[in-house]
Amino acid sequence: MKRMILFITGVLLIILENSVINYIDIFGVTFSILLPFLVMSSLYMDEVEAGVIGLLLGFIVDMTVGGIFGFNALVYATISAVIAHYRKNFYVESTSMRMTLIAAATAFQSLLMIIISLIAYQIDGILIMILKGFIILPLLNVLVGFIIYKLFGRSIMKLMKE
Repeated sequence: MKRMILFITGVLLIILENSVINYIDIFGVTFSILLPFLVMSSLYMDEVEAGVIGLLLGFIVDMTVGGIFGFNALVYATISAVIAHYRKNFYVESTSMRMTLIAAATAFQSLLMIIISLIAYQIDGILIMILKGFIILPLLNVLVGFIIYKLFGRSIMKLMKE
C-alpha cells in the first residue's frame, strides 16, 4: 500500500510539474518537485523499492517530457537506489542532510544531462549549462525540498514508518 501511495503521489507531482511548474522560469531554469520527493522518500525505503519507484516515475517523465528516452528513468532509479542503499549512513532526521542530498542528486542529474547534451545535441554554451546545472538548479531544488519537507514532512515520515 505504501508503494502504491508513493507511486500515485509521484505521478501527481509529474502532472503538476509538466502542467504548471514548467512555466515557472527562474534564471532560465525550471525547478523540480519530483526529485526532492524521491530523495526524501528514498531515505525510508530499501534499494529495490526505491529503485523501482524511481525507474517507473522516470519512464513516465520520459514519456511525457521527451528528450532521450530512458535518461530520466535511469537517473531517478540510480539516485533513489543509491540513497536508499546508504540511508543508514545518513542522519535522516536532519533537515540539512536532506537538503544536501537533494543538492547532490540535482548536481548528479545536471552533470549527466550536460554530458548527454554535449554528445547528443552538440550544444554550445557549456559555461552557462554548468552555472545553471551546478549552482542555480541545485539551489532551487533545495528550496523546493525544504518547502516540501516543512509542509509534508510529517506525513511522509508517518507513511514511511508504517
